[in-house]
Amino acid sequence: MAEYSVTVIGENALACFAIIVYIFVMLAHLISIIFCQIHCNKNPDPLSREKAPGISILKPLVGIDPNLADNLESFFKTNYPRYELLICVHDELDPAVSVVRPLMEKYPNVDCQLLIGGKKVGINPKVNNMMPGYLVSKYDLIMVSDAGCQITDHSLPDLVHHMKDDVGLVHQMPYTVHRKGFASTVEMVYFGGAHARMYLSANALGINCVTGMSSMMRKSILEDAGGLEEFGQYIAEDYFMGKACTDRGFKVVVSSLWALQNSGTYSLSQFKRRMARWCKLRLSMLPLLIVLDPLTECLALGLFTAWGLYHLLHLHPVVFFLCHLLGWFLMDYIQLSGVHNQALPFNKSEFAVAWITREVLTIFAYVEALLDPNIRWRTGTFRMKWGGKAVEVTSEEDVKGCRCYLV
Repeated sequence: MAEYSVTVIGENALACFAIIVYIFVMLAHLISIIFCQIHCNKNPDPLSREKAPGISILKPLVGIDPNLADNLESFFKTNYPRYELLICVHDELDPAVSVVRPLMEKYPNVDCQLLIGGKKVGINPKVNNMMPGYLVSKYDLIMVSDAGCQITDHSLPDLVHHMKDDVGLVHQMPYTVHRKGFASTVEMVYFGGAHARMYLSANALGINCVTGMSSMMRKSILEDAGGLEEFGQYIAEDYFMGKACTDRGFKVVVSSLWALQNSGTYSLSQFKRRMARWCKLRLSMLPLLIVLDPLTECLALGLFTAWGLYHLLHLHPVVFFLCHLLGWFLMDYIQLSGVHNQALPFNKSEFAVAWITREVLTIFAYVEALLDPNIRWRTGTFRMKWGGKAVEVTSEEDVKGCRCYLV
């Protein structure tokens, strides 16, 4: 009898937990939609040379893709009055060099340096690659921008606009430029929907949710934390840069405009591997997310809550689950429309197919993240450890198990 009572209490508690999590996630949906409408897609006023603080832009490159030249050229062409462009390449033989040098000749008036060779300060190849640029940077505002990103004339003024005296780091939420093909639609649906939901709601609530794809920070804060090399021990260096700012009493804020991803190489398999890699990083930093991470997704949360409501209130689980799917689908569409801020480049039927594909791929990405502890990233293979640190994997036996690539 006692065992039966304990079982009933445990099931009731689990059902209550499902409902509480559901309410919290749906509130996150609403917060992100409202925050997007209030905060995002606001173009700032242009800055004169006298009022514009100098910006050192670190651009780490490894290899090339079909859109690299266009992405890089957007940084040469931006009309921000005071900036230097520090392009970092680890190897003289890297094909990216053949893209950079013609652009430097085409735009001789742009303050640009090509720094080759890197400097090994840890296991993070991106940090190692950027070190020479960081060491010669002459401005206190440091912007880190990945190779696959492009900018507009509003991007740098927007970052500066949010860099108030009490702010240490401003980051841009990743979004995508629309490209041809179904894989591009899936990426746009994800970054403008599910990713935006958690990213914008977390920032609205003051949670450190930084991605280093495109962000601006104060060099003085990094120096106080030990310099850029201090973050070479982490794969998720962006998160710990944000933490270094908050630990010193500075705010971390999201900008109004997006980090526009424009990679020329993309596919559904690459998208799944990328999601698995990000999942591994989250799980290594916060192991509790092994349980909570799936509950931020539509299918897992819907099934869990349908059971909880049936167990407590005898609500028909199929009816609830179908209503849940419809409501979640509509809210993701509203979220994406708000992020895109103009007519979507695909119709509602294409959105529906891409949305379903993304939800299913998420399951496989999560399973891969659990089964495979290794990450293949840039020029190395790494195994994640608790706390966000990583060790480089060198044995062939370990490398065979790694199937997650950064793209």
